[in-house]
Amino acid sequence: MNNVSRKLNKEFYSIGLSLASNSSHLSSVCVLDNNKEIVLLDKLYFTDDIEMFFENSNYIKNSLAIVTLTPDESLLEGKWRIHSKNYKSIDNIFKINKNNWTNRLNDRLSLFFKTMNETKCKISRCNINLLRQSYGLSPYYLEKTSLDCKNFQAGLKIKYGFDILPDNLLPAPSLEAILCALFAYDITRNNVKTKEIGDYSGLKVLNKINL
Repeated sequence: MNNVSRKLNKEFYSIGLSLASNSSHLSSVCVLDNNKEIVLLDKLYFTDDIEMFFENSNYIKNSLAIVTLTPDESLLEGKWRIHSKNYKSIDNIFKINKNNWTNRLNDRLSLFFKTMNETKCKISRCNINLLRQSYGLSPYYLEKTSLDCKNFQAGLKIKYGFDILPDNLLPAPSLEAILCALFAYDITRNNVKTKEIGDYSGLKVLNKINL
């Protein structure tokens, strides 16, 4: 049994949150019960709404939440910065960082999640692209397009038994939230093996290990 499971073997709900970089974009939360049934799938936009859910929801206490890392999408000056942002090697030699253009991750709600992890429930972060790969749900089309979402949703229904999902297409954040909740469920109920691939703002970044 891995360390996360030993610490969290009494939680009642498994929670996934697909976190957008700002309030103009859609965030989504999913809650699974002990039978892997979706008991909540909701859209969230504003930071206050996300904080209210974690502070007041009956699903939170003694649960495990997996929250996606959020890419930094701040406006950059210059086409070369936009294209090199994900590839620039950052070290002590590199001094110029106008407008923080080298930032790859957005720290939205990071301090809040750290506080919740210490007081309310266990929270870990994940890289959604790596998580999709580990569950065999890699994007075969351009990410978050209708074709990608259709493929993603079909995979969740067929491979992982979420038959309750509607025939109409769900938005990408909702599908990501379901996958994060499934990851939390597998950690606490199925003793899935995980690997800590990093640390972000005091929270572990986990990914599923395929044996």
